Amino acid sequence: MGRKRTFLICVLSSALLVLSFPQIQCSFLAWFALVPLFCVLDGQKAWRAFRRAYLCGFIFFYFTLGWLVYVTYPGAILLIAFLSLYLAVFGMLFVYFQKLPVTPRIFVLASAWVALEFVRDHLFSGFGWAMLGESQYKDLWLIQIADKTGVYGVSFLVILVNLLIFETWRARALLLKANIAVIAILSAVLVYGFWVTGQKKDYPMVRVGVVQPNIPLNVDWDEARKPWIVAKTILLTQKLRDQKLDLIVWPETSLPGVITEDSYLNEIQMSAAGMHTPILIGSVANEGEAYYNSAFLVGADGQIRGRYDKIHLVPFGEYLPLRPVLGWINKFVPFDDFTSGKTYKIFSTAPSQKRFAVLICFEDTVSYLRRHFAQDGAEFFVNMTNDAWFRDTKAPFLHLQAAVFGCVENHRALVRAANTGVSALVDPWGRIIATVADGHGKETFIEGTAWGVLPLDHEKTFYTKYGDIFAILCFLCILVAAVSRIYI
Repeated sequence: MGRKRTFLICVLSSALLVLSFPQIQCSFLAWFALVPLFCVLDGQKAWRAFRRAYLCGFIFFYFTLGWLVYVTYPGAILLIAFLSLYLAVFGMLFVYFQKLPVTPRIFVLASAWVALEFVRDHLFSGFGWAMLGESQYKDLWLIQIADKTGVYGVSFLVILVNLLIFETWRARALLLKANIAVIAILSAVLVYGFWVTGQKKDYPMVRVGVVQPNIPLNVDWDEARKPWIVAKTILLTQKLRDQKLDLIVWPETSLPGVITEDSYLNEIQMSAAGMHTPILIGSVANEGEAYYNSAFLVGADGQIRGRYDKIHLVPFGEYLPLRPVLGWINKFVPFDDFTSGKTYKIFSTAPSQKRFAVLICFEDTVSYLRRHFAQDGAEFFVNMTNDAWFRDTKAPFLHLQAAVFGCVENHRALVRAANTGVSALVDPWGRIIATVADGHGKETFIEGTAWGVLPLDHEKTFYTKYGDIFAILCFLCILVAAVSRIYI
């Protein structure tokens, strides 16, 4: 096979993968997107498989995560180059395990894919966006298995079908055992999803609203524009006055600056007291030399009833990792570190006393945080974020689809307030109940409000209790297969 043809086939796989994710979101393409890549990996030496899979990965991540260039072009390219290594390693494992019989081979390789996604989600602070399974976030029946396996279970199924299609094509025959095994698993997953989503229980409810002010990034920290920012957000909040809500959520840093130094906090407190509704706001807190990216709950009586400091900070955005080594970066991009919070704070609405946890910015995509809060008694999650950094791209939609899996994994509803969108209300099974949208259905870079009634599931799921058992089993499967291959 010539180089040009090989290149085009790698591009084809990358394109199908890109189209599986927002904003095109043809999620069905993910089920066979990698088949062309497998065709050019088949029978190759490990290093050649590495290069071809790396090419496919680089194209996919560039067109899926390319919006990161609006924050840092060199950093974005380095991250994309690094993430592409995971697909390249999978390419080598694809070749390495070719000696195994067909049925165990496709399960081992699916396990390898999951193991690599798990490492990507955790290594160096983790970057778990654009997981293969996340492409299926709108398929409610399919994604319910995440309450046992996390998103990795859905990724496992999607890559398993890709492998089965490839092996069937290569063998030019119906692989009976492999097909029966895969169809049986898929059927069981869909039946389980149908059963879970069809449960009729008398769940307690919470009435919540979100405010999306759509504050331009270039004025967000402009001291002269602060009166306008606060007035605009309060005016939007007043539109929710008649809904008798348990909680209204503002976006991350919706009150720009340090809250203890801000004269506009009093206006927000009076607004909460006047509406008799708690308002959750984002701002910066400081204690001595330490600064925190924080959420503050202004109670229905206008008093501050609690504060949460962001625990999982974004490297190179909120702190400089390995500052003694990388401190030279400050000469080009000067910034001070935020301090990581230490307390898993659980808030309570008043007077309804519904317990919730706050996840700031990307924290709603971090599985260990979501699990910890659910274990501590949070009845629903609140995410406040500001994705304006990435402009009007696919970033907010990728953020939302990753957050949906946190709902399914823990059976906890989610309230998302995003400065420029997507602001949404999601139920404990991943249904998107409402979003802030204009008359044309546009959900980003528009202003508005949304509200709804969300059910609260108090039970702790298997995933909440035990975490990534499925991913660990996948690692064990690879280990057993690697030992077995030695003797084949």
